[in-house]
Amino acid sequence: MSIYLSGGENCSQIHGQRVVRRGFKDAICLFPRGEGKSVWKITNRLNFLHIYFDPRCFDIDFLQSMRQAPERCHFREVFQESAPVISSAARSLAQADWTDQSLSLGIDSLMCWILQNTFHYFAEKDLEDTDLRGCLSVRQATLIRGYLNENLGERILLDDLAGLINLSRFHFLRKFKNTFGQSPHAYLTQLRMNQAHDLLQKTDEKVAMIALECGYAQHSQFTSAFKRHYGYPPAALRKRIDRD
Repeated sequence: MSIYLSGGENCSQIHGQRVVRRGFKDAICLFPRGEGKSVWKITNRLNFLHIYFDPRCFDIDFLQSMRQAPERCHFREVFQESAPVISSAARSLAQADWTDQSLSLGIDSLMCWILQNTFHYFAEKDLEDTDLRGCLSVRQATLIRGYLNENLGERILLDDLAGLINLSRFHFLRKFKNTFGQSPHAYLTQLRMNQAHDLLQKTDEKVAMIALECGYAQHSQFTSAFKRHYGYPPAALRKRIDRD
């Protein structure tokens, strides 16, 4: 799948001398394996994101999570179509700092979300209506909450959490959102920011050490995350406490 992040208007599909269709910002092209033979004319610079879906993504766990039969797991070929929610997610993925281990859970989850929505938008056959409600049990929710609180300083991956309660990553994401009202990454970030705020207020630890305890390998990454969450940097909180 290709998503045109910028310069899509500089790309046209042609047949002979005729322009079949023109690109545009955030346009999506999807080429199922063995297809996608076409001719394009590019008149200027463009920037796009390629996402490759491994066939193993469409295993029985994924199909069960989507409540679909295997014969429905086929994509149609797509040229320059609009799917704003997928384009927006892809843009976030392209702009993410992949070296920031605190974002690992968010990147994992976003990739699953893109796969699920691509399946819904571009399936070759219309999908059957499904009831995707369902929450974690009290025991499962307690186990996940405890694990996150005990490992705030560690790199946490989606498979770590799903495996803890023997769910596929797709089932886990859906049930987690239904239970906690937000994504695993958003929930984990909230826990980390709460801990960071408490440590800044109640201890004399250096900010760099607090960043590590809260899962941020780089001081700058922690400062940016803290400011996004609270609206002011960690140093500002420390100065305010010192004045008081």
